[in-house]
Amino acid sequence: MSAPTSSIDSLLSPASVAVVGASPSSYVGRVLCENLRAIGYSGQVYPINPKYREILGWTCYGSLREVPDGPEAVVAAVSLAGVPDVLRTAGRRGTRAAVVPGGGFTETGPVALRLHEEIRAVADEFGMAVAGPNCMGVIAPPRRSALYIGTLAESLLPGSVALVSQSGSVCEAAVNMGPRIGFSAIVSCGTEAVTTVGDYLRYFAADSGTGAVALFLEGFRDPDGFVAGARVLREAGKPLAVLQAGRSKQAAAAVTAHSGTLAGTDEVVRGLLHQLGAIGVDDLDELFEVAELLGHGRLPRGRRTFVVTDSGGEANLIADHASKVGLELPLPSDALKARLQARWPNFSYIGNPIDPWGVDPDSRVLYGEILRAAAGEDVDVLAVALDKVTPWAGKNETDLGVAGAEALIEASRGSGKVPVFFTVHSTGAAAEEVREPLRTAHVPLLHGVHPALLAVRRAWWWQQWRGRSPAPPRTAPRDAEIPTPAEGPVLSERASRDVLEAYGIPLVPSESVASADEAAAAAERIGFPVVMKADAPGVAHKAAAGLVAVGVASPLAARDAFDRLRRAATAGATWRGALVQATARGVELLCGMRRDPLFGPVVLVGLGGALTEALADVAVRVCPMSPEDLEEMFDECSVGRLLAAADAPLEPVRAVLQALSWLAVEQTEIEEVDINPLFAGPDGVAAADALVVLNRKERRDD
Repeated sequence: MSAPTSSIDSLLSPASVAVVGASPSSYVGRVLCENLRAIGYSGQVYPINPKYREILGWTCYGSLREVPDGPEAVVAAVSLAGVPDVLRTAGRRGTRAAVVPGGGFTETGPVALRLHEEIRAVADEFGMAVAGPNCMGVIAPPRRSALYIGTLAESLLPGSVALVSQSGSVCEAAVNMGPRIGFSAIVSCGTEAVTTVGDYLRYFAADSGTGAVALFLEGFRDPDGFVAGARVLREAGKPLAVLQAGRSKQAAAAVTAHSGTLAGTDEVVRGLLHQLGAIGVDDLDELFEVAELLGHGRLPRGRRTFVVTDSGGEANLIADHASKVGLELPLPSDALKARLQARWPNFSYIGNPIDPWGVDPDSRVLYGEILRAAAGEDVDVLAVALDKVTPWAGKNETDLGVAGAEALIEASRGSGKVPVFFTVHSTGAAAEEVREPLRTAHVPLLHGVHPALLAVRRAWWWQQWRGRSPAPPRTAPRDAEIPTPAEGPVLSERASRDVLEAYGIPLVPSESVASADEAAAAAERIGFPVVMKADAPGVAHKAAAGLVAVGVASPLAARDAFDRLRRAATAGATWRGALVQATARGVELLCGMRRDPLFGPVVLVGLGGALTEALADVAVRVCPMSPEDLEEMFDECSVGRLLAAADAPLEPVRAVLQALSWLAVEQTEIEEVDINPLFAGPDGVAAADALVVLNRKERRDD
């Protein structure tokens, strides 16, 4: 049961707070009280500790029962075993929210899990929102509220970005990063025994003080809630940036088909974020730079960028990274060149990025004129990139930074261009005289070439993302008879082909044979050279098991291949004859489906054949898939470029992926499907190798 959003409001801006376990000396109990003082909390504070009469000037009470009025929120700074009783007592007094911070107890094991269940039951009974257990707490700088066990930095700024993190250390990093991102809230959600990430996303979607959300995840404790919350946030027009740690393929050894190996957590999450219109990032630098950009509420309508710097070498570095992340740096117009050269005839090279160093000794005049001219160009982003703006830089260098900042603010005003100031490195914060004018003017100040340019690119991606249409229905539904072989869940090639054929997936011509003579005759009918495979259930990768013969070029070779395959099969696989198959040509693709343990069935496309495992170049979507999903997948891996180079149309491949999506939704007993390779060419597609794996738990009876 999720906490109502009104309860989360009580968590972030309670009218009164009780701190159970408050103390003038012990760290957690003391810091909780100090933070309420430091942030300027104006509500009623009730320290609870029978050892003291007052703490920091507040009257201290022996228990929650002694408090004159029921607190709206409570912090349970006690051992985990004592938390359920604290919450139960608080709930009876009308408390709507609670924080259960970390403090020396384990969050796993049967005892902890039982206590988590009890905490959840109490919270559900009283409709409480609960941050934790095992969290740092929550901070709402604009509301001057902090139920938080880490020291509050004086530089913490109010703003419009909400940070939600399962890691308390990430919250600490945000609190102590210096005066950069302005936060509407910082939520350390801990183990989410009650209030989940999805609950917070839904809350911030409706919160008028929040314009964007940054999210740090270690795992998805409530996958459906996350998806629902992300969709509500997107519908509210508020960007979501997500960093998930722990994306390695821990379960790869247990997955039978190539599809399962490649569509691991990382690929599935990336694909899901694309479907949800959420920004995925790869490290904390990227998360914070994206948050800084989003926090100012000015998102680029395109990716055409004009950059003014003060170094030729750094201009080249910026150009390299802009190309790498997918930003465009259009050449300056003839009008801009003429304007600048009329002012400075010796201005020899005018490019983008532009390096005007040494052209004029007056930096304010120089940068002002260049940026005013650039504001008239056909670009979406106007940027200044300087590297000598740290607090320990010399006065001349800092003055250059101030000149660049002031010129950017003035030139971009009313231009329709998104202004961005970024440093070429990330070795330190910007000096106050550079930083504060930018913040006041709502101009993002980003750090580091790559994180800064990537933040711009991702903000543009969020802006141009298309909403999802409903998944198309099957036009000609057919029930596929799914075999259930006694040998195990891995279907034979022939049975796997039958499943694909039932969903309209084109197949390379093939015949089943039971003898060497039949193999030779079938090969002649199909046309040499042919491929021959053992029809052996229970074998996921036949080539590795020696159960495939390629380049079979004559009737005699077909007979020999049949005998070799039979001998190889009897060495460790069930023999049901062989398949004789035409030799196909074209671009080799991998198309597949598997059931993700968190998000359900997913479909993937990528490079096939021998390149599948080596490159792991795939795009993934969660089923059911929309038409937009089917279009975008080809741009997220090399498949689209390869098909274009081979003059192979996209539509037949889309049709295969759509068929796999329908199959995944309708045939719940199928765990995995692996088509590798699917040959694609100018005349269409054909599946050359098929593998279908059944779910052991869902297998039908014979």
